[in-house]
Amino acid sequence: MSQSVVTVRLNGQPYQMGCDPGQEAHIEALAASVDSILQQLAGSVGQLGEARMLAMASLILADQTSQTGSPAPSAPVAAAAQTLDEEALAQRIEAATDQLKKLASQLTKA
Repeated sequence: MSQSVVTVRLNGQPYQMGCDPGQEAHIEALAASVDSILQQLAGSVGQLGEARMLAMASLILADQTSQTGSPAPSAPVAAAAQTLDEEALAQRIEAATDQLKKLASQLTKA
């Protein structure tokens, strides 16, 4: 079985991702969601380095998953993503961004 390759941009950086044929648009949509979180983080706390930004976005997504009662983070991302509507997702991103701002403030004071 052949694999497709999709190039996505996260925080302005291109990443090539392998996926099953026909899943390209799904991968691009997931990347757009992650990039939206990264852009909000960059706007609120600035650029903190690629690894740290991606770690923070991962924590936000894990927090959203745990709050929705969706399958555990180890379950397929598609199943968790289907349970979220856009408005609820935006509200959770805002709440998580506020929490991250507080954490960032505490870290800069330490």
